[in-house]
Amino acid sequence: MKKILTAVATAALCTACAISMAACSSSTNVKIIEISLSNEQYGVAIAKDNDSLKTQVNEVITALTGDGVTVGDKTVTFSTLYDAEKEAETSNTPISIGTVKKTSTNRDNELVVATNAEFAPFEYMVGDSFGGVDMQIAKILADQLGKELVVSHMAFEAVTTAVAQGTADIGLAALTISDERKETVDFSLPYYDTTQYIAVSVDNTDFDECKTEEDVVNVLKGLKNVKAGAAKAQTGYYYLNGNPDFEFDGFENITVTPYNTVALAVKDLSNGTIQLVCGDKDALNAAVKAINK
Repeated sequence: MKKILTAVATAALCTACAISMAACSSSTNVKIIEISLSNEQYGVAIAKDNDSLKTQVNEVITALTGDGVTVGDKTVTFSTLYDAEKEAETSNTPISIGTVKKTSTNRDNELVVATNAEFAPFEYMVGDSFGGVDMQIAKILADQLGKELVVSHMAFEAVTTAVAQGTADIGLAALTISDERKETVDFSLPYYDTTQYIAVSVDNTDFDECKTEEDVVNVLKGLKNVKAGAAKAQTGYYYLNGNPDFEFDGFENITVTPYNTVALAVKDLSNGTIQLVCGDKDALNAAVKAINK
């Protein structure tokens, strides 16, 4: 009897291993269709009644997007910050902004920044601290304003709310400037131009002949029974699902699942749960690089 039970247990274990191996082997690499689908700009969110802070932020943004800001013995520009983050992404060596407070204790002496640290290369976690282009900008802003930096990590859709309600001074979270968001917060001058890309499995040939946005749109309109994914409350979701504020018609033939992050959507794309993902080009690139390792 004992031998029979052992044989049954062994068979069950083998079956479980086979199922596990099959599940692992079902994942596939992902590719990006590098055709621009939108024209957007990122800005810093600021409370509507805080004109003084908006002026100060704009002065720093103007310097960063121009000749640069002096940090220690170096001149730092947006381009140098961005290039350093892209290099860190390639070499898998994230850049931390160092020790930083996460809870406010004295608002008069602090710059409280709301973010969603799940959007590399603009904001991400490095252990207990933060990294990314936006977080580097946050540190520079705090230094230039003579304030202590406090970074509050929250859901992406809560960032502008935190600024509007005054629990944060600014929002730095790769925020696309839009009329809808301007109803609740003001924005700084833009500091980065971006666009939306789509990603599909590496063996998907639907978009191989596409050269323009119109080509991609025509393919998307012709798809049937397709499930897609995008980060909720982000532009990629609006692009697929439709949003009049962004002037996106959406695609009624595509079922769109909202994810907490682009990376989670790309993971499901690799596993075959969904067939395409739409997201900001930098975040999508970072997520695809991570899943294709």
